[in-house]
Amino acid sequence: MNTLIKIGTTLNLTSSSGVLTQPQAVIVKSFIGGGGQGEVYKVLAYGKEYALKWYFKRNQKKALKDNLKALIKLGSPSENFLWPKQLVEHGGQFGYLMELRQENYKKSQKLMEREFSLSYSLVCNVALNLADSFRKLHVKGLSYQDISWGNIFIDPEDGKILICDNDNIAPHGSNTIGISGTYGFMAPEVVLNEQKPDQYSDLFSLAILLFQILFLEHPFNGRRWANIACWDDYAKKKLYGSEPIFIFDPVNKENRPMIGVQDNAKIFWNMYPRHIHECFINVFTKGLKNRENGRLLEEDWIEAFRVLRESIMICPACGREVIFKEKEGLKCWGKNCEAELPPPPRLKIKLGKRERIIVLNPNTKLYTYQLTSHEPDFIKGDIPLGEMVQSPENPNKWGIRNLSKEPWSCTRKDETKETPPGKAFVLNSGIKINFKTATGELII
Repeated sequence: MNTLIKIGTTLNLTSSSGVLTQPQAVIVKSFIGGGGQGEVYKVLAYGKEYALKWYFKRNQKKALKDNLKALIKLGSPSENFLWPKQLVEHGGQFGYLMELRQENYKKSQKLMEREFSLSYSLVCNVALNLADSFRKLHVKGLSYQDISWGNIFIDPEDGKILICDNDNIAPHGSNTIGISGTYGFMAPEVVLNEQKPDQYSDLFSLAILLFQILFLEHPFNGRRWANIACWDDYAKKKLYGSEPIFIFDPVNKENRPMIGVQDNAKIFWNMYPRHIHECFINVFTKGLKNRENGRLLEEDWIEAFRVLRESIMICPACGREVIFKEKEGLKCWGKNCEAELPPPPRLKIKLGKRERIIVLNPNTKLYTYQLTSHEPDFIKGDIPLGEMVQSPENPNKWGIRNLSKEPWSCTRKDETKETPPGKAFVLNSGIKINFKTATGELII
């Protein structure tokens, strides 16, 4: 096999300032794969294995090299990015080191191809990780410019993500590398070459990615897409650029999913609650042209998926996850179950003016964003302050253990008891909890 670099070659490391560092070097161990810009190798450096991206000759440009230097100096906004760590040079050409992707992370497009599936709670984890990662990127004043299936990897076991191809990231408003994005993910203004990719187009691309993760179909690939005879640039620009119509546009029904072609979209659309519908309707109608005010910010997605996660219940008959919707009769969605489900026990929490209804399952946790402050940072906000626990003496008796550093007070029938850190209170009908900064009431 012909590769850009011969296996066994020794390359020179370069500091972020561009100065060659000696005697440290990179030893090329094996070939991993290739793409549109270059090839990726497994290498040994500093006594550890890394991935090395090496560019084709046509991409060996000063603008790209300078951009890499700037990204290396700035540092990664989140551990979810396989961020450029160090420049590597050899024979007048260059590449960069990054962390290796672990084998448990799968290409995200494999989800659409049904090579793996995600439970509703894992869908929430993926969405929260994506929104939080791009929020942190944007806070640094950067834009990704090519959010798509090809750049996202998912761990099907826990919903964690990795984001690759970060060498094209640039400051908001800058497009020094000249990348436009990927058809099907680009915002309409980028498809039509009216705007260069930036943070606003990132927000649109993120919404498309999230839609496909939830509904396993594309938000604009409905009846009009199914009837296209020639899938060329003209058709793509019309469908995604000049005349995009959301498949669930509440007014324009011209592009609804076609039966037998886009069945997943309708099936999953009916399963998700109204607040999720409204998020996508907003982006894919108002947000088609209103770049600055019509597209949801990452914080909005984080809140939407936190609310969704709080509504997931477990079918007591088969253990399948089901999304609880208030004022709706509910059956288990499992084909071999379809049990009638009674309303699950819930905890109503008030924090300032915010009120949340949290479905209580055996694995439910109470988080910082629910009890102390509305923290937009997914990682900080998801520090657990409470957890559901089962009585060791009576398996039918459940409680919530206090994982915080402050005592809670619980009141039932005019009797108040304190629940110190590390201890649990029993879930009894009518109990009210004072979490110091928030209050809670059990709904059974």
